[in-house]
Amino acid sequence: LRILNARGIKGLVLVGLMDTNHLPDALEPVWRKLPCVVTGVRTREPALSYCCVDHYNLSLNAFERSLALGYRRPGLVLDDVIDALVERRFSAGYVTGQRTLPRAQQIPVFGDVTGPARAEMFKAWLARHRPDVIFTLYNSVLGWLKAAGLRIPDDIAVIQLEWRSSRPDIAGMNQHNLVTGEAAVD
Repeated sequence: LRILNARGIKGLVLVGLMDTNHLPDALEPVWRKLPCVVTGVRTREPALSYCCVDHYNLSLNAFERSLALGYRRPGLVLDDVIDALVERRFSAGYVTGQRTLPRAQQIPVFGDVTGPARAEMFKAWLARHRPDVIFTLYNSVLGWLKAAGLRIPDDIAVIQLEWRSSRPDIAGMNQHNLVTGEAAVD
């Protein structure tokens, strides 16, 4: 706090809370004294103002667009830890979209993305549920699909829930993170 005051800093934008939605207690004097805005993940302790992409709308929009393109069995591959950090907004948008489909076309979320044997678990999920399009955040899913003998987009489509310019060959949703950052600064 002394350093911030000495440098004339009047407020903070907190970025990159990807492991937790709690700030350390030692920083309490900072958030009590200065206005703070969090981006990406809403904090609960303390509950600070935040600016974030609407993960619910992003996921629902991806779902609705995939149906409009003719896909009938969308699947979501998303680490449960990440979904929990964003208060299950990704999966909530996905499940809301699924409610428009007949029960036989609804596919459970594959939420166990990290750790050993995940590729084999994914392959079993893929064989059991037979999605024709997958929504995901992870490049590892692309490798898993290739290992399963599937070609993108010929055999199965992939829509990244965070489009990356480094992967222009993969469809994706633009989260407009730069605009979100600008709004946080405002």
